[in-house]
Amino acid sequence: MFSTTTSMWLGIAFVVIAIVATVLQAWLWSFPMVPDPGGPDPNGKSTAPYSWTLFHRVLGLAFVAIYLVMMVEMVPRLWEYQMELPARTVMHSCMGIVIGVLLVAKVSIIRWFQHFGKALPTLGLSILTCTIILATLSVPFALQAHDFGSITDPKVQQRVRNKMVSLGYSESEADQLATTGSLRAGQQVLTNKCKQCHDMRKILNRTRPPKKWLSIVRGMAKLPTLGDVITEKDIPRVTAYLIAIGPEIVASKRAQSDSRPKAEKAPDVSPPEEENEAPEEPLNQEPAGPSLTAMTAQKELYDKHCTDCHETDTVEEYAEGLVRDPWKNVVIEMAELAKEEDNPISLEDQAKIIEYLNTRFPQEK
Repeated sequence: MFSTTTSMWLGIAFVVIAIVATVLQAWLWSFPMVPDPGGPDPNGKSTAPYSWTLFHRVLGLAFVAIYLVMMVEMVPRLWEYQMELPARTVMHSCMGIVIGVLLVAKVSIIRWFQHFGKALPTLGLSILTCTIILATLSVPFALQAHDFGSITDPKVQQRVRNKMVSLGYSESEADQLATTGSLRAGQQVLTNKCKQCHDMRKILNRTRPPKKWLSIVRGMAKLPTLGDVITEKDIPRVTAYLIAIGPEIVASKRAQSDSRPKAEKAPDVSPPEEENEAPEEPLNQEPAGPSLTAMTAQKELYDKHCTDCHETDTVEEYAEGLVRDPWKNVVIEMAELAKEEDNPISLEDQAKIIEYLNTRFPQEK
C-alpha cells in the first residue's frame, strides 16, 4: 500500500504525462502521411520526426505503467470499503475503468487494427478528458491530506502538544505525540485505515474541536472492520494529526467559500420552537431575550466566522446532550484557531456569537 505522498505524486505525474502526450500527439498528426506500400498502416507512414515519435511512445508507456500501478492500488480498496460508496468515489472508479477501456482500444488500433488509425486523436483527447476528471476528484483531497511541511512547524507542534495535554494526556505523552515522526504516523493512520470506511472528502470537509476529534476516533476504533483496525496506539496519533491540520482545513473551506457567490437569502433569526407556546406579552413590554435586530447582527457574525467550516446540522448535533452553556469554551477555542490563521475574532464578536448560539441552540440545564 502506497503512502499518501507517493499516491499524490503519481496522480500529478499521471495528469502531466497525459497533457504533454496529447499536445505532442496533436503536433505529430500535423505532419502529412506518405504512401508506404506494404507497410502495416494502410493510411501511410507519418513524416513526423522519428525522435519525437519515439518520445511520444515513451510517454505512452509511462502513462500505462502509472495507470496499472494506480489500479492495483485502487481496486482492492473498493472491495475493502465497508460503507456505501460516496458519489465521488463511484465517479472516480468509473473514470478509471473508462480510461482502461480507451487505452485497450488505442493499443489495439496501433498494434492490430491500423485501418482505424484516424480515430487515434479522438481517443487520445478522450483519455486526457477522463484523466483530468479523475485527477480533479482525487488529487485536491490528497493535497489537503498532505501537510507540505506544516507538521514540522514548531508552532504547529506546540499547539498540538497543548491540545493533547488539554485532552488529558501527560506532558511527556503530548511531547511525543507532537513530534514529526508521530504526526506522520497519524497521517498514515488517516489515509490507510480511516479511508477503509470514509471518503477523504468527508473526513477533511470541516475541522472540529480536539475533544470532538478524539471522541470520533475512539468511536470509529470500536466499530468492526474487515481491514486494518485502529489500535489504541493509533487513536492519539491520528487525533494529534487531525488537530495539526485543522488550520489548513479552515483555510481550504474559507477559500472555497470566498470563490462561491453568496446566496441571497434572508437570515433565519427565528428563536427555537418551544413545546408549549408561551403566553403573549403586553404590547408595551419589551420581549424577553435579544431583539430581532440584535439576533440578525449576531447571526451575521455567526455566518461570517463559523459557517465556512461548520454546517448548521453539525452544530445542532454537537449541541445535543451538552449542559450548562458549553458554547463559551467552544467559541473561545475556535477564536484561538482563527487567530492563528490571521483571521481574529474580536472579544465583542465572540460574545455576540456565544449569545446567538445560546439562543439558537439552547442547552439542557
